Amino acid sequence: MPCYDDDRPTQQEELLIRKLLDNVEQHERIQVLTELKNLIIGSRRCKLAFYHAGILEILNNLLKEYSCLINIDILVEILDCISSFAKVNNKNLLNHLIELGFIEQILSLLTIQIDSNHFYESCLRCLRSFFLSKIFSNPYLTLTPFILLNDDNKHDAITVLSQTESSLSNDKYLPVDILFENSQNLDIFPRLLSISKSTQISIIEILCCACVNNERQNQIVEKDFIQSVMHLLVENILYHDKINLVRYATGKVIV
Repeated sequence: MPCYDDDRPTQQEELLIRKLLDNVEQHERIQVLTELKNLIIGSRRCKLAFYHAGILEILNNLLKEYSCLINIDILVEILDCISSFAKVNNKNLLNHLIELGFIEQILSLLTIQIDSNHFYESCLRCLRSFFLSKIFSNPYLTLTPFILLNDDNKHDAITVLSQTESSLSNDKYLPVDILFENSQNLDIFPRLLSISKSTQISIIEILCCACVNNERQNQIVEKDFIQSVMHLLVENILYHDKINLVRYATGKVIV
């Protein structure tokens, strides 16, 4: 077991937190957020250390500030940081993310009309991280739709999803509940399906995770998502068939 000090920020990390609180120019803000993102990616210790130091409240305030200013570059960095925190298998941290209203803020950002695919992709990746968390994930989820949509059709492209013993099934407020809290939230997704392959995969993963019971499944069916998803799957299969035919004709067969 790690000692208490392992869950506290180092001097360098404390300095980074202070920089986030400073009133600095845009490029400096981006630089600090990028540094934070690079530290927490793949590091459970860093995530928990920053969490205990109050970083989520800081990111929450920054997200609100730059959502009003619609600063895409900074918002993307903030969303990437939040996404990384949402992937940690820690019930208290995840609950705090939800209590701070990050999911609602992301859903709100997705309604903004912005000419930036990168922005929407970041928003959806961040939202997806909440649903794909091992603590929140749908235990009945299968990989088939994601494999078919993946560009290379590789089975190792998507991580197997499963619930852990620390499942939050008895908790009152889950990502799925927030998504269905307002029926108009689901109306956000159809427009975003056409943006890129990345947005398609994120949306389909979110919807699959949301199919936790018959009620939720029926709500998704009522929004005509089945037809849209099937169209994407067939379109992607046909695309790969054409690519294979071209490569076969040129002697470059995909094995």
